[in-house]
Amino acid sequence: MTSPINFIANDQNLDQLARRLDSEGIVCVEGAVPPESLQRWRDQLDRLIEKQGFRYFSIIQPWKERGSAYEELAADANFRALLTGLTSRGCRGHEAEGDIYNVLRVIAGPNGKQKSFMFHYDASVVTVLIPLQIPEGKPEDAGDLIAWPNRRPVRGSSVINAIEKSLIQNPLSRWWWSRRVVRRPDDRNIYRLKPGNMYLFWGYRTLHANLGCKSNSLRATLLFHHGDPHQGSLVTRAIRWTRRVREARNVTKMPA
Repeated sequence: MTSPINFIANDQNLDQLARRLDSEGIVCVEGAVPPESLQRWRDQLDRLIEKQGFRYFSIIQPWKERGSAYEELAADANFRALLTGLTSRGCRGHEAEGDIYNVLRVIAGPNGKQKSFMFHYDASVVTVLIPLQIPEGKPEDAGDLIAWPNRRPVRGSSVINAIEKSLIQNPLSRWWWSRRVVRRPDDRNIYRLKPGNMYLFWGYRTLHANLGCKSNSLRATLLFHHGDPHQGSLVTRAIRWTRRVREARNVTKMPA
């Protein structure tokens, strides 16, 4: 069966990709998503927007829902080899730790600026970002990715990780980082997203957020996370449980 992405996850390609992630931080694999795959995932997105409304919503693990078009990617052996292969190179011994954690994030409607500048570190070793729909315009109108890659190592303690995240993921710290972005001298930490491409980074080590979107535009991204350095820790489970509960308030039942 043909993989839904144009990337062969063999040892040579994974070694090269891991080296690029270490040196470049954010890696764009151009043309990784074939037009037919992108169209299927956009069709699924359109059905969800019809159900949820043209507004902000975020769905956790949409690939597990019955009839989801995103299952073909999450279940693809080649894509899973990409995730596990990078995890093993980014955090030795954790290639099999944890299931795929998938999020569909949609920013739409009149409040496109509301969900911007939410700086955070991911809980997982590797993050794969696939843009489905991206607005046009300047960075502050297109929801561009803003990131400081590889700012920290993988911590040996889940408690230290939780403390570090709490120092960043709070209103005061996020305000400080947002001011830094607004007053930036250049766009070196801003990454323009383009549907059809696939973007990868060490999510656990990279401080990142998105800029705002212009009113009544549509920004939709499909995110895949893999590799939990603190597998089984109460802290990690509590973080994900809290996010699941918070996002569940914004959605109705996903349609079949």
